[in-house]
Amino acid sequence: MSIFQEYYSKQEFKDRFVADPSDAIDVIIPVYHTNELWRANLISIFREIPVRRLLVSDGGVIDDSIDIVKEFPRVEVFNHRHYKTLGKCVAELIKEVSADWFIYLHSDVYLPERWFGNMIKYKGQYDWFGCPMNLTVLVDYKLNEKGRPYAGSQLGRKAAFMKGIGIIDDDYVYRQEDFVFNKIVEDAGFKTGKIEDTFHYHQLMFRPSKGYDLNVKSIQVITDTNELEVKRTQETQIKGIVKYLDPIDPYMINSFKTHCFQMLMNRQLDYSGFRNWIRQTNPLWLSQFNKKLYFKVQYHKAKNYSRKSFGRILAKFK
Repeated sequence: MSIFQEYYSKQEFKDRFVADPSDAIDVIIPVYHTNELWRANLISIFREIPVRRLLVSDGGVIDDSIDIVKEFPRVEVFNHRHYKTLGKCVAELIKEVSADWFIYLHSDVYLPERWFGNMIKYKGQYDWFGCPMNLTVLVDYKLNEKGRPYAGSQLGRKAAFMKGIGIIDDDYVYRQEDFVFNKIVEDAGFKTGKIEDTFHYHQLMFRPSKGYDLNVKSIQVITDTNELEVKRTQETQIKGIVKYLDPIDPYMINSFKTHCFQMLMNRQLDYSGFRNWIRQTNPLWLSQFNKKLYFKVQYHKAKNYSRKSFGRILAKFK
């Protein structure tokens, strides 16, 4: 059974705590909104973990997530709508934990079989630890195909192909077949088109196949976000890094640099004001905000700044 089948199959509710409460533990989950798998995720949690208490932060829930979670046993919901950030909600949930150990989960996490047993055995080795994530991507979006014919579900007249279909040899026609077939039809004097009043679902899923296994390296989903949300996200990210972390971890250093560059390029960051804020908050980050070479390299990738105006930014990094 694939993970997608497991997500959507009807599953019997099993409460591990009732069967064996010996390793009972508190679980915390902050919630703003969830997805259509929220109930399935909760079923996996109660199946895998002996949930002593499920502590849920209502950080301003905008859907039916709280109604659904209240269908499950030993759930406690905390009104955190007055808090502005996820971090504060999680911090308050941790304060409510009454056991020696607890589990922190995101609402969009589904636990596989034996998750708890494989995790709990490391209690003697670490005091806070996690495991890798496997992403399962379920996104319905309209593909922008302005530059090519529509493909995947097509309807055609056989006569439009009969003059030219013989040119196709058993050699190269594969992923470009939409262009090739369009040319055959048009060269024969027939008309091609693209309609807009229906659509089809095209599935992008990994399936092991003998001899053709390709490991998925990354998936990127870009959503339309309003300008205020982009600014809020960038500001909270960069200020959270400076206030709560030191410039030690390479990943965080790179994230800091990236956000600095983007915000300077978009005129969302006042250099002098932000530098003073760093000096007052955590001056260890001043060395990273003073990387002139980094911004010089990035300049060559930038399109919306002239050399002169970008030079003025660089001049401040002394």
